[in-house]
Amino acid sequence: MTEKLKNLIDNLSTLPGCYLMHDKNGNIIYIGKAKNLKNRVSQYFLRPQNGKVAAMVSNVDYFETIVTKNESEAFLLEYNLIHKHLPRYNILLKDDAHYPYIALRKNGIPEIKISRKINDKNYVYFGPYPKASNAREIVDLMNQLFPLKKCRILPKKPCLYYHLNLCKGWCINKVSEEENKFLIDEVKEFLNGKTYQKEIELKKKIKENSDNLNFEIAKNYKTILDSIEAIKTAQSIELNRDFDADIFAFVTRENYICLSLFVYRNGALLGRDSFIYEIFDDSIETAADLIYQYYQKNIIPKNIIVFNEELKEKLCKIYENVSIGKSKTYLDILNRILINCEKSIQDYFLSARLDDNKIEVLEELQNILKLEDFPHYIELFDNSHISGSDAVSVSVAYINGEPCKKLYRKYKLNNENTQSDIDNMKEILSRKFKNYKESNVELPNLLLMDGGITQVNIAKELLDQFELNIPVFGLYKNDKHQTEGIVDINNQSVILNRKSKLFLMLTSMQNEVHRFAITFFRKSHIKNYKKTILDDVPGLGKARKALIYETYENINDLYKASLDELYQLLPNEVAEKLFEKLHKSL
Repeated sequence: MTEKLKNLIDNLSTLPGCYLMHDKNGNIIYIGKAKNLKNRVSQYFLRPQNGKVAAMVSNVDYFETIVTKNESEAFLLEYNLIHKHLPRYNILLKDDAHYPYIALRKNGIPEIKISRKINDKNYVYFGPYPKASNAREIVDLMNQLFPLKKCRILPKKPCLYYHLNLCKGWCINKVSEEENKFLIDEVKEFLNGKTYQKEIELKKKIKENSDNLNFEIAKNYKTILDSIEAIKTAQSIELNRDFDADIFAFVTRENYICLSLFVYRNGALLGRDSFIYEIFDDSIETAADLIYQYYQKNIIPKNIIVFNEELKEKLCKIYENVSIGKSKTYLDILNRILINCEKSIQDYFLSARLDDNKIEVLEELQNILKLEDFPHYIELFDNSHISGSDAVSVSVAYINGEPCKKLYRKYKLNNENTQSDIDNMKEILSRKFKNYKESNVELPNLLLMDGGITQVNIAKELLDQFELNIPVFGLYKNDKHQTEGIVDINNQSVILNRKSKLFLMLTSMQNEVHRFAITFFRKSHIKNYKKTILDDVPGLGKARKALIYETYENINDLYKASLDELYQLLPNEVAEKLFEKLHKSL
C-alpha cells in the first residue's frame, strides 16, 4: 500500500457516503456506497482480496469520498455517479430491463397499446410483462373482445373493424363520454383479472351461434374463449386478487449471482426474468444494486418480497414496502424461483459464459494496442447514404464490451458534399468532439474507425483541433472486403486471428454500428422521400399524410397502390391528384 493511500485511509470519515476509486491516470474505475465509509473503504486495502476485487484494488492510485446524510441518500448518489462516469468495475443492468407495459387511455376515445415508457399521464399502465410476447397476446385479445379504437389516426370512412363490430366507429359516430368511460372501465376490470363476465358472454354467443348452425362464428368465439383460458393458465393465479408484488430470490455459483424476479399483479403471475452478473465484493450488495437499478426503469409495486433479512434491511433504506416471505404460499413461490435461478445459471455456464470473458478480451485489446487505460468505454462511427441523398451518420457505444444504447447517437448531415464519406465523417466527428468539450460527460477511452487509416487520420486531426486526448484506431479490410486487422495513426497494423474472441467482439461491434446506421438511413430516406412525393398535392394535409405513412410504410408499396386503393383512404379528387403525381415521378 502506498503512502498516499495510507494517508487517505487515516482521514476517512465514519459517516455514510460514496467512494470513488481512481487509477494513476485519474480515471474513475469503481464507485461504491457505505453506511460507514472508514470501515468499508479500508477493507479493500487492509484485507486480502481475490479475483475482480483484487484486480480493481491493484489499479487504485487514490480515492475520494462524498459524505451523505444517510445510507438511503448514498444509494441514490451511487446510482447517479455510476451512470455518469460508467466505471470499469461497476455492474450496469442491461438496457432491455425496461419491460413493456399495456397502456390504456384514461379518458376520451378508448385505445390500448404496448408501451415501454410509463410517464404519459393520459394512460393507466398494467404490467410489467417480462416477455413482450405475452403483452402482445393480451393486447390482441383485448382488441378482439372490446370495440376499442384500432386506427392510429381516425379515417374519414369507417374501416373493416367497424363493420365487424370491433370498433364503435368514432370516425363517423358521436359516442358519448359516458359510453367511452363505461368501455374503459370494462377493459380495466378485465386487465385486473375480472374475466368472469366476459367469459359468460362468450359462452352464450357460442351456444346461440351453434344452435343457429353458425358453426364458423361459434368457432371464432370459442377460439377467443380458449385464449382467455390459456392466459389465465399461464399466469397461474394463486394469490389474492388485490395482490401486487415483485418477488426476488437469488443463488450464487463460482462468484456469480443469479437474481430471479417473479412479477405478480392482481394475484396473477405476469412473467419472470433472471439477471446474471459476476459478484463484485459482496452478493447482498450486488443483489441490492441490481434491484435498485431495475426500479429506475420500472414501476415499484405495492409489495417487494425477498427471502434474506440482510437484503431486506438494505432495500428498506430506499423502499418502505419490502417484506420477508415467510408464509407457506411464499415458500412455495420461493421454491419455483430457486428452480428458475438454478436453471438460468446452469444455462449461463453452459452457453453464455462467453459474455463474461469480455473483460479479458478487452484487456487483450489494451495490450495489443498498448493503451494506458483499460478500454471500458468504446465508441464507433458509421455513415450511410445513396449518392449523397439523405446522408446520415451514427455513433454507438460499448461499456465493458456490452452495447450501451442510451449513448447511441444519430446525426442528419448537412455539409455541402454529402457524397463524400470523408466530409461526412469530418462533420460527425466535429459535432461529436464539440459536444465532448461543451458538455460535462464521460469521454470514451477508445475510438474505433471503420474506414482504416483514412478515417483514423481524420479523427486524429480533429482530436488535436479540439484538444482531446483519446486514443483512435481503425479497423481495416483485406482485398475481399473482410475485416483483417487494426491500424494506428502511424499506419502500423496488427492482423487479427479470425478465430479469436477479440476478432469476434470487434466484428460484432462493426456489425452493430452498420445495422444502426442502415436502420436510421432507411427510416430517414423513406420519410423524406414520402414527404417529397406528398408535398404540394392539393387537399393532402398533415392528417391524410400520416394516414398514408401508416398504410404504406415502404415507398415502393405506395407507388404500387392502385387508384381504387387510394380512393379508400382519400377523397376521390385528392386520390386522383396523388396518383397522377406518383406516376409522373416514375
